[in-house]
Amino acid sequence: MRSYTNHASRPKKPIEGEDLSDSDDPLGPPVHFGAPPLEEPPLDLKHPDSYYSPHIREFERFWADRNWFFHDKGFELRERYRHGWIPSWLASGKDKSLCEDGLIRMFIHIIDGRRPSDGLGVVIKMVYRRKLEGDILRYLSSPQLLLDTTNHTVRVLGIFQDPYNPEIEHLVMPVLRRYDSPEFGAIGEVVDFVTQVLEGLVFMHSHGIAHNDCTENNIMMDGRPICPQGWNPIMQMYSPDCSNYAKTLARIDHPVQYFFIDFGLSHRFLPGQRHVVLDYGGADQDVPELRKGQPYDPFKLDVYTLANIFMKRFHQKYLGLEFLGELVDFMRVEKPSKRPTAQMSLEVWQSIKGGLEATHARWRLRKPDESMSERVVLDAVAAARSSIHEISRYFI
Repeated sequence: MRSYTNHASRPKKPIEGEDLSDSDDPLGPPVHFGAPPLEEPPLDLKHPDSYYSPHIREFERFWADRNWFFHDKGFELRERYRHGWIPSWLASGKDKSLCEDGLIRMFIHIIDGRRPSDGLGVVIKMVYRRKLEGDILRYLSSPQLLLDTTNHTVRVLGIFQDPYNPEIEHLVMPVLRRYDSPEFGAIGEVVDFVTQVLEGLVFMHSHGIAHNDCTENNIMMDGRPICPQGWNPIMQMYSPDCSNYAKTLARIDHPVQYFFIDFGLSHRFLPGQRHVVLDYGGADQDVPELRKGQPYDPFKLDVYTLANIFMKRFHQKYLGLEFLGELVDFMRVEKPSKRPTAQMSLEVWQSIKGGLEATHARWRLRKPDESMSERVVLDAVAAARSSIHEISRYFI
């Protein structure tokens, strides 16, 4: 039976002496994978050096060569990658690190742009087709699955085969913000986050997909409700043109949607296929089974990884979230075979959530290390914001 996974290696026989006692079903050997290949664009440049601006780096030429291609597909790359571009800082005298066209992305296989038809900001990710990331996202963004309100996987606006290299394809997705930028401000915001990401995890698992790396870097949000004037996709604290700080609103008043991104390490399984793999796992190396270097269930790994976010980024960071402790303890079970599924975790959370007081939703999140003066000021600001919200109800 073929495994719909994201790596090129073929299934092998299990290693002699492997401990598979934590496996939940006995259907055949685990699927083995090697180390994931590096996601770097090949430097197969299409023009002589004199064609490219001296102000872009060599790896950026990959994108400059494909500017025409994305234009034909209905998308625009940043001006920096257009032929004949003249850097704005040469005329303005500004520090180029403060100029929109002077910014460079940390990850060279990702670039940002826009869709001229409606001005939507987009991110374009180069992937190798052998990893099947595009196949997984194409499935998750199919019209039928997009109708499901519990589908919290990033929407794909287009998947295009590279015009020069048949081994490469490009995934076009909306620009998103980090899930915690700006920081959470009220208890109700945390409750909404936990609900959405648990629903999203259950959705993926119900369709045979284990994310395998649902760490905090791979959870984003559609920030448009809380940042209506936009933000720079590289420097999120700034406005789109980097001229000012981006202005943000409270999500308790302007709810946002959260999304899982980056399916480069994900696995897709057929119905009845054994949920056991052997690879390097994701970025969260606290997961017990990854420390053993043995075959593991990536669905159970997802549960533990998400619980770590709830614990480290919320339960341990803020006061007043004691109710999260029960969920964290339920999900962070050491032995994978005893660990709950995502569906079981969601059901426990719904029970916990049902016992919370609705009036506590707007209560401000407090940090343990706040000084008394900080607490007085922040409480006053939160109280004023809550009062404005209550008053506005009578005028809307």
